[in-house]
Amino acid sequence: MKKFSFFIITVSIIAIIFEIASFTVLKVYKMVYVPKIEKKYEKINLENESRRDYHQYHAFYGWKKKNISSKNINVKNSLRVTTQNLKWDSKSKIWFFGGSTMWGSGVADNKTIPSYAAKLDHRFQPVNVGEDGYNAGQSLNRLIENIDQINEGDHIIFFDGVNDAYSKCNINNGPNGTEQVRHIRKLIEKDKHPFKGLLTNVVFKFTESNTFKLYNGIKKKLGFKDNELNTYGCKNSEYAFEVANSTVRHWKIGEIISKNKKANFHCILQPNPYTADFKVPHATRKLYQNATKDVYPIIKNLAKSLDCFSDFTKIFTEDFYFDECCHVSDLGNKILAREIVNKIFIKE
Repeated sequence: MKKFSFFIITVSIIAIIFEIASFTVLKVYKMVYVPKIEKKYEKINLENESRRDYHQYHAFYGWKKKNISSKNINVKNSLRVTTQNLKWDSKSKIWFFGGSTMWGSGVADNKTIPSYAAKLDHRFQPVNVGEDGYNAGQSLNRLIENIDQINEGDHIIFFDGVNDAYSKCNINNGPNGTEQVRHIRKLIEKDKHPFKGLLTNVVFKFTESNTFKLYNGIKKKLGFKDNELNTYGCKNSEYAFEVANSTVRHWKIGEIISKNKKANFHCILQPNPYTADFKVPHATRKLYQNATKDVYPIIKNLAKSLDCFSDFTKIFTEDFYFDECCHVSDLGNKILAREIVNKIFIKE
């Protein structure tokens, strides 16, 4: 018994030492490297809280943001505050749906895609309905929620692709699911099998630890298989097709709903670092790279028959990305806003 107790204490002490050491290494890395990226792209973060702290559960969407009031980032009634179009006719609107890129991750309110769109030459007021992590299905549910506010002649933008591919390629989320689906499944499994649920929680907590993050980072640098790829389903072509088809199906439904309101629907496949023809200096995240390679071509092929479809994957000719996902600087948002507005009014 004494030997076992000594073993447990020794392992615990070693684990604590490793965690403190890992925390220190990651902290130094963030202090040295991350500020360079944020300074280069003038990246803005939510003040004093992590992004996840601002989310609250909502049925049908999974999550929406609470109200936020701060210097650079403000949300009211689940909508990002957007610059007023001085030429607005007080009726017509452009409704921007999408994930964190559309919402404006890393930039201030006045430098999001919808805010830049408000400064262009037209009579429509942009509305930012984007949300961190949203895929086309979640945006479709938000469109249904807001359908009574949409007027004849309004423009509806669905800017999708990244979250549809990155998140749905995880078999725990499913080809039609989200991270919230995975979370709910875990809770149900925990209720059915308490011991297994406890073990799963312990493993999950470990994967969130600094020790594991440092270990996984070093392992990836050395060329070993990324643990994220253990649950990657899109290497199976049938699964990848389901993921892509889910996105295009939601676009089709959005188009039908919009036409019934005599509004104009536009579905755009968004760019990311793995669709670029130029060199992107950021570290490659294999999950994102593989999901883009396996899902994006199928989306393009399936969406060719849609009137709403535009392919923006090659919209940039130089690097505006400030991370390995998809988020771009304010100048990148400015270009996207200009191209989107040009595209929708050319189609009129």
